[in-house]
Amino acid sequence: MFTIDNKDNYTDIVSNWDDDVIKNCCKSNPNGDCPCDDCCYDTWTDELKDITTSYNLAVETTDQLQKQVDFLTTRRDRYKGWVTELDNLEALARTVCDQLKLVAVQSDRIWYNSCEAVNAVEILYCMIIDIFMQLDELKTVCNRIDNCISNNNDPCLNKGQGILKYYADYKTKLDAVTALRDPIIKNIVDAVAYANLITNGISTKDCKCKDNPAYDPCNQNPTPCTQPTTPGVYYYGFKTIICQWYACFACDTGCDGPAKQPNPCECDWPTFDFPICTNSYRNTVQGLVVADTNEINSLTPTLNTWKTRREGLLACKNSLDAASKAVNPKDRCK
Repeated sequence: MFTIDNKDNYTDIVSNWDDDVIKNCCKSNPNGDCPCDDCCYDTWTDELKDITTSYNLAVETTDQLQKQVDFLTTRRDRYKGWVTELDNLEALARTVCDQLKLVAVQSDRIWYNSCEAVNAVEILYCMIIDIFMQLDELKTVCNRIDNCISNNNDPCLNKGQGILKYYADYKTKLDAVTALRDPIIKNIVDAVAYANLITNGISTKDCKCKDNPAYDPCNQNPTPCTQPTTPGVYYYGFKTIICQWYACFACDTGCDGPAKQPNPCECDWPTFDFPICTNSYRNTVQGLVVADTNEINSLTPTLNTWKTRREGLLACKNSLDAASKAVNPKDRCK
């Protein structure tokens, strides 16, 4: 301690300057709490009790709020994990839809090409039949020539000599071409059969059936599984199977539509119907995420307020505790 003299110089104060004051306000050999008003011990002790009670309340309230926020945060994160997994499932389903759409488009083109192949083979068959009919006419002419040669005793017409040599070569080649008729026709029939098998394997739809509008293989069809059909007429085949899967995945349904309402009988059991983005279970879980997030956002300011209050009460409690110990008559009145 220090004082200021007349010349404004600082001088030290003796360390026992307040001994007489303390002795006057304290009893000798005090029993229990010393009611020393000058030392403020009683007042600070009462305030310390009140502050301690308030501090304990703040600690308990803060702990309860923190536990509640931690629980909600953990549960919300689990819900968010479920939503993320469902969104991943939606992405995978869309990938499957893209592949199914590609297969459906290619199936239409294969079906169309097989139908056109049958038409082309039929035209080729007609052309080949016409050729062999002409060959048959040539053979008839050759038979007439042979009869004329046989009935003609001209010594100039010797077999294997002169013009008859070339005539014999011509007949040999004509017979060789004619002999190809049966294998060619067999191959044509096989080609038509295989093309029809491919066509019916893709779809039992009649190739001669004209759609409205007609199928255009060069047109980029965005919905290959929604082609116009005749009411009451159903088609089967590979394309139908692909389109059934396409419909099961709801590939043509976007995420902009209304969300499906949960079935009250389903409770909290997961339900999976496509598209997942409008799935009732997914929307229910997303709603739980939003609800927990809102509750966390509502509790966090209150928690922060109680934390601030707790820290302030702790500082006040520590100060009063230190001050009470410093002026405790049991220690100072010795």
